[in-house]
Amino acid sequence: MITPITKTVGKGLLLFSLMSTSVPQVFAQSQLKISGKVTSPAGEPLAGVTVQIKGTKNGTVTDVTGHYQIQAKDIDVLIFSLVGREKAEIAVDKKDHINLVLQESSSLMDEVVVVGYGTQKKSNLTGAVAAVDGKVLNKRIATNPTQLLQGRMPGLRVTQGSGEAGNENVNLQVRGLGSYGASSAPLVIVDGIPGSLENLNPQAIENITVLKDAASAAIYGARAANGVILVTTKQGKAGKTQLSYDYNIGITKASALPDLVYNSVDYMTLYNQAAKNSGVTNPNAVFSQEMIDAYKNATDKTLYPDFNWLDAVFRTVPVQTHNLSLSGGAGGTNYNVILGYVDQPDIMIGTSFKKYNLQFNLGSKINDRISFGSSITLNYGDRKYPRNGSEDQFLSTISQSPLYGPVLPDGTGRYTSRAYPFQSPNKNPVAIAENALTRLNNYFMQGNIFINVKLLDGLEWKTSGGLTYGFTKNYTNKPVINQYMWLAKSDELPARQLDVGGQGLEVTDDNNVYPVGYTQLTYDKSFGDHNLKVLAGTQAEYNKTQKLFGSRLQFPNKDILELDGGGAGQQSNSGVTNEWSLRSYYGRLNYDYKGKYLIEGNARYDASSRFPENRKWAFFPSLSGGWKVSDEAFFGSKLKEVVNELKLRASIGTLGNQNIGNYPYQTVYSSAFAYPFAETLQQGARQVAMANERIKWESTKVLDFGVDLGFWNNKLTASFDWYNKVTSDILSASTAFPSYIGLTAPTVNYGELRNRGVELGLQYREKIGEVSLTLNGNIQANRNKVMKYGAERISGNTIIREGLPYGSFYLLQNTGIFRSQEEVGAAPVQQIPAQPGYLKFADINGDGIVDNNDRTVVGGAYPNFDYSFNATAVWKNFDFTAFFFGSQGQKIFVSEWGIVPFRQGGTFTSDWMNAWTPENPDANLPIVGLDNSPAANNVRSASTFFLKDGSFLRLKNIQLGYSLPQSTLSRAGISGLRVYFAADNLLTFSKFPGLDPERGVSSSGGATSGRYVTHPQNKVFAFGANITF
Repeated sequence: MITPITKTVGKGLLLFSLMSTSVPQVFAQSQLKISGKVTSPAGEPLAGVTVQIKGTKNGTVTDVTGHYQIQAKDIDVLIFSLVGREKAEIAVDKKDHINLVLQESSSLMDEVVVVGYGTQKKSNLTGAVAAVDGKVLNKRIATNPTQLLQGRMPGLRVTQGSGEAGNENVNLQVRGLGSYGASSAPLVIVDGIPGSLENLNPQAIENITVLKDAASAAIYGARAANGVILVTTKQGKAGKTQLSYDYNIGITKASALPDLVYNSVDYMTLYNQAAKNSGVTNPNAVFSQEMIDAYKNATDKTLYPDFNWLDAVFRTVPVQTHNLSLSGGAGGTNYNVILGYVDQPDIMIGTSFKKYNLQFNLGSKINDRISFGSSITLNYGDRKYPRNGSEDQFLSTISQSPLYGPVLPDGTGRYTSRAYPFQSPNKNPVAIAENALTRLNNYFMQGNIFINVKLLDGLEWKTSGGLTYGFTKNYTNKPVINQYMWLAKSDELPARQLDVGGQGLEVTDDNNVYPVGYTQLTYDKSFGDHNLKVLAGTQAEYNKTQKLFGSRLQFPNKDILELDGGGAGQQSNSGVTNEWSLRSYYGRLNYDYKGKYLIEGNARYDASSRFPENRKWAFFPSLSGGWKVSDEAFFGSKLKEVVNELKLRASIGTLGNQNIGNYPYQTVYSSAFAYPFAETLQQGARQVAMANERIKWESTKVLDFGVDLGFWNNKLTASFDWYNKVTSDILSASTAFPSYIGLTAPTVNYGELRNRGVELGLQYREKIGEVSLTLNGNIQANRNKVMKYGAERISGNTIIREGLPYGSFYLLQNTGIFRSQEEVGAAPVQQIPAQPGYLKFADINGDGIVDNNDRTVVGGAYPNFDYSFNATAVWKNFDFTAFFFGSQGQKIFVSEWGIVPFRQGGTFTSDWMNAWTPENPDANLPIVGLDNSPAANNVRSASTFFLKDGSFLRLKNIQLGYSLPQSTLSRAGISGLRVYFAADNLLTFSKFPGLDPERGVSSSGGATSGRYVTHPQNKVFAFGANITF
């Protein structure tokens, strides 16, 4: 009989039975620990991917190595998402290890791009914008972030003029030379405020965007004529705290050095030949046979050496970088801290650089409406170098002969001047490196804070304030150092004093304070198929620079390097303060219909203290439009299978430039003058420069047409731009101002410069078996032309003339070498009376005389095009990257030291051993002569003889890395470990003779001219590791 009690007990037993079978399942589900790695199709780890359990708020993010860990049930679904990537959903299904390749969004370039005062989807851009990710930049190893931009973005030309530690002389140009009067450097914005690329840690960079045309840059108005570079530093990501350490050591040496003759007998033999060719008859002014035999038959090479000065000055050094980062976030607050240290001894003795860097970023969301954040960069640089710089040190090195070393062979440590009295003396580079140095300490701080408030649905208010502070302290030591003859006896007097540019100690303090603040409203709303976004804001900034200089002459020894250590009897001091300010209003309007028809307008209204009261304000507008043709109905499905994305763009607008002196419109007086009154000198002041109260803004108008393409579901993407950029009312010193007035020429608005060019960027992605391959290529070509200048201006070996590229070469045409006296007699009269073996120059105007009227314009002041190619391959845990960079068509005028033998007594390259002589009339090189002789002056004429082909293709970087398997690392509590080998400037293909063809751009624009020797680029073989906990 079943009673109610029995039923109740039965139900209870059944319920208990069900619970007893289900509880372990629930418990097991809650305890499932899932880990894995998220990568790109190219096999690169993806950091910051959100991994969330579907239907809940539980989640995590991947670390810098792409790894994640999360607790989930076996019935859960994980959602993987990242901006610019297709969202993916994966069922757990009892798996405890899930790896995923997250595909790029099917919409072309659908990531968010940083633009002026905001962000936009790249697919909605109507202006010419290029961007590069920090992870791509850091495939190369460099201490200066500007070096990493080379070849990465079409439209941005990066030229590194030197490999000197802490002074790489990196020049940035966006779409050619923008101005020859005011600065042509682009504006750099770091986290929203004007900043410095060089003071950043490369590892702290999240991404960099370049605004190239008026549509993208007009919102920066007064300073955007030369383009804008936007830098965003890394922010923290929500999730567990991650600690990462990166170490790199690079074995560094010169990429190229000239092949100089350091055989003493060969040197003396050619020297005597040059003396004979120069008409020297004094037997005491040449090397006697006894002198030559002493070196030729030497048994003691210490006394009679074949000394290699390049080996004494250049060296192979280890360069080390350390980076320690800490990042994470919880409760709506994220943080990222990076500590960096660089120890960079230079390949030239006497030069070194150390850099200490801290980057701290904080972001916090107070509630659904209010968020705030801050970014702080602290940087300290300690640079030491010979006071006259690396180029002068190089010149001093090749101005020595192999007959002697840097110190006397008697062991006294005295520095050498030369071996024989008739030799030309020069600075001893080893003595300079060991005694006469400059120490430059650079302190830099940049910080900003912002608050963002959602006032209404679609309406946001943002206010940001920042401060940049820089302080540099420069110590230049100029001690008294004696130099002696090579075989001087212990009691002999010095032959000369080391030329260090004077005597004593000079100290310079510079500081710069630069506060900036802006506030803006953004309204973003959609009305059906209509999308509208409006931005309006105002900004104010102030810049103050102060400089203080002091010096004293007499010091008891070379170790006391403070001004108070010197005598007060001979001292000097000076100081100056400069300041300027800007006030601005800006705005942007974006509208699109169905995301298919795009219109954007930008405007900025700027006022600058650098212009007179009635001309302070100027308006800089732009208008652009885009059409997504691939979204049209007529763009058939079959065509879309091949061309899945097609967007046309066009823009026009006006930009400004105010990068001139601080007070060009004001009459400025200097009090550094003394006048006699009542038989005594009294302090006085006088005008030193002519002012111009009518100057106005320099103006640049830019027209741009572009097309963006995607093929085969974006397996191949392309972006092409054509632009026409015209700068008018160029601000420069008047060329028509007569010198007899005795004042510095005024700044005037005169001249017009045009840059016209094309840019093409390509990317191809493919997976071949287990190998993921990504190929990138860029090419850019720019043509520069002076449209308006006035009377032509000849300066040295260049000319500025309307219709020509600015600063074109203007040279005599070298047509060969006079092989015989008969050729001399049949030729036009030369500037320097010709002899057999002299260079022959063309009589262009046919008047029978070669003179400056026969100089002619020669092309090659600018490259025909620059190009780059990057390949990345990933196979299992291995990754490989190769980066090529090249420039084609540029010529470089190089002269004198290292090219002409015996310049200030220096040695020469080995090819001069085959110079012209009566016995060798078919030689490729002309007759040699001593310094300042007719033979030497003939060679030194400004002619195409010195114009060398600067085209090159360089294997800029390769890197091979290996990431250890997670299964191996997890036991040690390590999230990721990657080791790698890298090489920089590994191979260079060029016809440029002997040295590096990659040179600094002329400071005034135009043709690249200068001495043959510059500090070489560095060839680096590096080893490194990155470990994450």
